[in-house]
Amino acid sequence: MIFINIDITNSFMKEAVPLARQMEGDWIARMKIALNSVIINHYLNLPLTIENVNELLRKGVSYRRICKHYGIGRKDIEKLRQSSIV
Repeated sequence: MIFINIDITNSFMKEAVPLARQMEGDWIARMKIALNSVIINHYLNLPLTIENVNELLRKGVSYRRICKHYGIGRKDIEKLRQSSIV
């Protein structure tokens, strides 16, 4: 599991609040959606590593979206996961 320091958490919140204000509905639900979106974008902007892939999968990002973003195939992700096990 990757731990995020307080500065990164504050920057996530600063990005998520305006995004949540644009949405409609319950505030807590809007903030949850906006914060997840900001966190996913943060991990997608990081280089491809097994930790980042696992964190994206934990956040609910599909293999298809990860593959399209990084321009790789699913087999490449599986090779990356296998190399980290050995």
